[in-house]
Formats: sequence, structure tokens, C-alpha cells
Amino acid sequence: MSNSPDASPPPPIDPTGVATPPPPPPGYYPPPPAPERKGLGAVVLRVGLSVVVSLFLLSIIANVYQAVLIAGLTTGLQEDTFIEGSAEDGRVVILPVEGAIDDTMARYVREAVDHLVADPPAAVVLRVVSGGGGVTASDEIWHQLGRLASEPEQPVPVIASFGSVAASGGYYIAADADQIVCERTGITGSIGVIAQVPNVAGLFDKVGVEMHTVTAAGSDEKDLANNPFRTWTPADESVVQGLVDTMYEQFVEVVAQGRSFTDEQAREVATGAIYTADEALSAGLVDSIGYLDDAIALARTQANLPSDTRVTRVRKPGAGLLGLLGATASSTSTFQWSPDTARRWLDDFGQVRLAYLTQWVDRP
Repeated sequence: MSNSPDASPPPPIDPTGVATPPPPPPGYYPPPPAPERKGLGAVVLRVGLSVVVSLFLLSIIANVYQAVLIAGLTTGLQEDTFIEGSAEDGRVVILPVEGAIDDTMARYVREAVDHLVADPPAAVVLRVVSGGGGVTASDEIWHQLGRLASEPEQPVPVIASFGSVAASGGYYIAADADQIVCERTGITGSIGVIAQVPNVAGLFDKVGVEMHTVTAAGSDEKDLANNPFRTWTPADESVVQGLVDTMYEQFVEVVAQGRSFTDEQAREVATGAIYTADEALSAGLVDSIGYLDDAIALARTQANLPSDTRVTRVRKPGAGLLGLLGATASSTSTFQWSPDTARRWLDDFGQVRLAYLTQWVDRP
């Protein structure tokens, strides 16, 4: 071969003469590429960052919960806007009594009335949805509501609004209201007193437990109607009957005073019977049939307020976000069982419980 610069270049290779690989068979897919291997340090770093971020978020949640808990337990009663409007001539405040009437409810109403006396509204709508409860708690609430007519410079009219049930103690607390409005599907009445005393004498006999009770000389009646570990006697029944009758007379007096009844008229409705809204209206236990909005309109009229007057609703401490988080004032306490706890439980178990509580009684 000549290396002369005048020599011509070799001809191009003909591709038709080169063998090509065969195509893959039908249904064949090449395997995916192998994942890229990461070093151990990168994995540890990623896990560590996830843990740190999670702990940071949990810390924020815990701090928010604690702040809400402290605020809810230390903040007093507040008023939330129920209906927007003008407060130039005053405001109407809804005071709800919903649920069992007990010492906690009585304390809440006392605090609410303290708040309303300090900053009197033009009128109050007492919203009652309760089948009653304790005698003393009912009477305490009735007494506190009476302060709205005596302590502010101008008496605050109270319009009671009965929901699905406002009976027994639920009626007792509202008896002195200026007007009572009952929803047409509501029930009320059940004016009477009930006492329930548990007795475990039969149970203790079966399990072989004997309870010895000793009273001081001269105080033999200390054991009457107050010992759940023995069978009752006529003397026990007599003691409780006297208590029940006394509380009944008080209920009749409250109804007669609040509804301007004679004693005879009050006793005619104070049979323990349940009344529908229509029956209660005919008996004079309520003044009209209507809903909460009707009671609000009546409160505005009673206080000579325009129809666009602002309406607020008293909110319990701990409601709102705190309630959604499940925190209560008693949630921080820890229950511990001990012999003293058992004794206190047994002592409380044997106490006579007098109640203005709704019971289904057939009317004669």
C-alpha cells in the first residue's frame, strides 16, 4: 500500500453486510434499573430529621393545649354573640340551664348572676332544658335568679324559654319568671318530690357480709333512714316521708308565688303529673307556646328594646376550644382507691337524696 499523500481514502463500509441483533420476543420487558445505593449516613440523617420535626410539632401542640387549658380554667364567665345587633339601648342575655340540676349547675348560675348583676342587661332569657335534679340545687338557682329583680338599679325582666323538657326542678327554677314560653313539643310540670335511698342488706346477706352500726346513747334516731345495710322499718319510712312532705310544701309555695295561684290552684297542678305544652297552657303553668326566638322577641318587648337589639349567650368556663380538647376543671385530679375512699363511698351511698326530679306518674 502506498503511503503517498496522493493516495485515495478507503471506500465506506456497506452496512447491509453487518448482522443486527434480533428484536425481543413479544411480552418481554427489560428489568428496571437497579436502585441507587445510598450510604448509611444518609439514611441516619433522614431518620434523625424526621424525629426532630415530629418532636418539634408535638411540643407545639402540647404548649397550645396547656395554654388553652390554663386560659379555660382561669377565665370566668363570658358572653358570646348569639344574634348580631345594636347594644345602644342595652342587650338581651340568654342564660342556659341545660342538663341535670346539681351543685355544679347551681354554682354556674350563681357566677352567671354575679356577672349579670355587675353588668346588668336589659332583659334575660332563661333557657331551660332540664328534667330537674337536687332539691337544694334547684332552690339555690331559684334564689340566685331572684337577685336579678332586686339587686340591679333597675329590675331585669326574666323570660323563661322551655325546650324539650323543663319539668320538676326545671320548672321550679323558672316559676318566678315574668313570662314562660314553652315549645309546642316540650313537656313540663312533674311538680313534686321524690326520695330514693338504696339498700344493700339483701346483697350483703348473700355474700356473707355483716355491717355493725353503733349509735351514741340518746341518739337512737341517728340510724333511721340512713343505714343501707339493714332492712327498713316503719320508723325509717316516717323520717323520709316527713322530709319529702316538707320539700313538697316548699315547691307548692314557689309555684303559687310565681304563677299568682291560690294554694288550692297550686295543689291542683302539683300532683307530680307531666304536662304537654297545651295542657300546661290550659293549667296556667306557662303563658304561651313558642320557640327561643319568640322568647327573645318577648324579652325585647318587655324591656322596650328595638327588634334589632343584640343578643348574647352566657358561656360556661372551659367551653369552646377547651371543651373540644376534652379538658375540664376536674380532669387534673387523680382518683386513688383506699379504705377511706371506700368508707366515704359507703357513707354517701346511704344518704337520703331528695330530688325535684321528673318521674313518669299516671294522672288520676
